[in-house]
Amino acid sequence: MSEEDVLQPPDAGPPPASAMLALDNMSQGLAMFDAGARLVLCNASYLRMYGLSADTVKRGCPLRDILELKVRAGTFLGDVDQAVDRIRAKIASGNTIRALDESIDQRVVAVVTSPIGGGAWMSTHDDITEYAQAVRELNRTKAFLDNVIDHVPAAIIVKDAVNLRYLLVNKNGEEYLGHSRDALVGRTAQEVFSPDAAEIISANDRKALSTNRLQTYESPPLHRPGDDSQMIFGKKIIVRDQNGQPDYLLSIIEDVTERVRTAKQLTYQAHHDALTGLANRVLLTERIGEALARLKRRGDRFSVILLDLDHFKSVNDSLGHPVGDGLLKAAAQKLQTSLREDDVVARLGGDEFAILQVFEGDQREAGIALANRILDVFGQTFEVGGHKVVTGASIGLAFAPDHGGNADQLIKAADLALYRAKSGGRNQFCIFEPSMEAEAHSRHALEIDLRNALRQGEFEVHYQSLFSVATRRPCGAEALVRWRKPLHGMVSPAQFIPLAEETGLIVPLGEWVLRTACADATGWPPEMKVSVNVSPVQFCKGDLVETVASALVDSGLPPERLELEITESVLLHNNDENLAILAALKSLGVSIVLDDFGTGYSSLSYLKLFPFDKIKIDRSFVSELSDRSDCAAIVCAIINLARALKIVTTAEGVETREQLALLRAAGCSIAQGYLLSRPVISSQMTFAAAEIGERGDAAA
Repeated sequence: MSEEDVLQPPDAGPPPASAMLALDNMSQGLAMFDAGARLVLCNASYLRMYGLSADTVKRGCPLRDILELKVRAGTFLGDVDQAVDRIRAKIASGNTIRALDESIDQRVVAVVTSPIGGGAWMSTHDDITEYAQAVRELNRTKAFLDNVIDHVPAAIIVKDAVNLRYLLVNKNGEEYLGHSRDALVGRTAQEVFSPDAAEIISANDRKALSTNRLQTYESPPLHRPGDDSQMIFGKKIIVRDQNGQPDYLLSIIEDVTERVRTAKQLTYQAHHDALTGLANRVLLTERIGEALARLKRRGDRFSVILLDLDHFKSVNDSLGHPVGDGLLKAAAQKLQTSLREDDVVARLGGDEFAILQVFEGDQREAGIALANRILDVFGQTFEVGGHKVVTGASIGLAFAPDHGGNADQLIKAADLALYRAKSGGRNQFCIFEPSMEAEAHSRHALEIDLRNALRQGEFEVHYQSLFSVATRRPCGAEALVRWRKPLHGMVSPAQFIPLAEETGLIVPLGEWVLRTACADATGWPPEMKVSVNVSPVQFCKGDLVETVASALVDSGLPPERLELEITESVLLHNNDENLAILAALKSLGVSIVLDDFGTGYSSLSYLKLFPFDKIKIDRSFVSELSDRSDCAAIVCAIINLARALKIVTTAEGVETREQLALLRAAGCSIAQGYLLSRPVISSQMTFAAAEIGERGDAAA
């Protein structure tokens, strides 16, 4: 008997037709193989699933041939030999085989191969393409969601709401909890964390579940005890089942360390000065508001003090902004050391500082004591960037509640007092008085009138002649601006000139005076010069050299007939820059006159800095020339010094014959004053020698 006869019993035959009909009506594919791996039977569903033909796949067809037909049909993508060997080995061991057959058109068939005895086997084939696609889509969706959840910039943790076991932990959750998800999923907090940490976690969970609403909390990470450098913000949300019962507990935890740090930094920056680290106006206003609340509640009085550094602009201009900034920082430190712990010091901008003073005892005495302490401190020399800097302070004081019921009123009152201290000579303090507010309103109204006066042409130029002391003949005239206000009359220059300089209006006003004076002087005798005062503000804010050159060209006045008078304050500010401007003006051919000589800080040094053409002896010396020997000595010394330097001297404010005689005896070149001539408009000027009347003043 052959091997084939053993594997295929001779009595084996095809199943009855009725049985095959039943098999063909099955939705599943069915195939049966004998111990020799030859087909015993298969139904129509099997042939259809694999694209096989009943003409080629018949009883006795080897499994290898069937698999090769499947490969050609594209319904089997595996290796034929390996498949045959695997099936026979599994059947021989009595094991059931579960596998998936995939086709090139992505159809999927689930195959279950089971031994049926004697080495034979039977396989069932289910087309699970749609199910497999659904599973693949579900897996893709799950992978996508897992990827998204892992990349959410927050820790996401899901627990079973009943037993509080971890069900899901994303990557940020692993980092926050300090454990891998493998160590967490399926366990409770008590199984992972220390007892203390586990109790905190469980308490938060129980609280969320018991309150039945969103829970939020802030804390450092639990696995970093004592670490306050990192802050987290957490939310716990209950996810319910269809019956409304808690199903899951979702925790969303964010690391808000940078956000909190940034918020703190922004809050600090919004309330502090960047240069000095002091409180700024915003924080000062808040602190004043708090002090007002205490005043209302407990009667605690307080003071608001404003101060400016004297001559700060000079330091900035002469030594540079780095030194200026260093001075501000040094001033801030000095102020802080002068105050009590409860006081607040702020920088409001530029060189302006403010102090909120709280105290016990007499309010006025405490404010004055602090002001004097500050004056003493700022009267000392500062060492800044290798430079010795001398400054001072002007201080204004306001008392709450006497001088205001809110922050704005108190700051305004202190500011008005500060203005009075500055205008009164600086390096002093003033306490607010109600009259200061009226003065401020008056000053503001005057500023408005001043602006209107410029637009409406209310200004006039008057000229006071300058005379040769030797001959009493006129040799020039000083241009003096006058303001004739409608329905009011003349406004004193002492009122509007400082305001014009403070507001910057002196620049357009000064240019108008210069152009008018040059134009008027063209109608005078050729030996007559015109002298025009130039404000320090014009050096800083005006294009002075071009303005003077333009005025000369437009008027046709020869440059040698124009004199520009400056005060030493021009050289006190922006020393190098202003010296360069003076040199450029002198190169135009005009004369440069140093006004008010002898009254400033270092007048003699300025004669070395710049070759002035003329110096004017201040009227304060001339007025007491005949009464005080020291004034006479000073005047004589100035005249002798000027003669040695070949500089012309002019004495201003000459009002008596005796003064004129003494000036002539001392050798003064030029005299100016009411004795010789009063200021008049250009059309009223006379160019004859001065006649002195019996009363000792200029003849009418």
